[in-house]
Amino acid sequence: MSWHDPARSLEPEAETALRNELRGLLGMPAPATSYFETEPTPELVSLADDLRREALRRNRTARKRSSWMLLAAALPFALALGGVGVWGVSQKHKAEQLAAAVAQQQVQIQRLAAAVAQPVVAPARPAAPAAPMARSQAPQVLLVGQTAPRNKAKELVIPVQRSAEPSADDTQRVKVH
Repeated sequence: MSWHDPARSLEPEAETALRNELRGLLGMPAPATSYFETEPTPELVSLADDLRREALRRNRTARKRSSWMLLAAALPFALALGGVGVWGVSQKHKAEQLAAAVAQQQVQIQRLAAAVAQPVVAPARPAAPAAPMARSQAPQVLLVGQTAPRNKAKELVIPVQRSAEPSADDTQRVKVH
């Protein structure tokens, strides 16, 4: 049975006693049940000292990574976050400026709407002679922001028939091979 076999811990005491007796006949030391019960040999003490010295030497000679290496590795991320932050702040300022401009335009529109809503009083004209008008015209009242209507003369339009043949402007010249 192997020493690392888990079934060995459950083996009967008769087999354990037989194994210990055989070990004694062969001149092998009895297995220690606890590490603290055994007395360390000078070879084990010297081996432990050698291992401790080697561990201290490796600890002293190992290259220690300083914090500046970590900072150098984190620098691109910090710069990217800073750039995004600056861009966000500039976008916020632009949005605030646009909101202020929109608010100012709304105030102007409300002011114009209030001016349009008020009736415009035409200045008093001197009394004109009572001449019969050829056409009856209602007096026109202009509102703020409107222009006076213009009387345009009618234009003469002459219809032109286009020919069925293409003109020289509509053709392309192709070389004959």
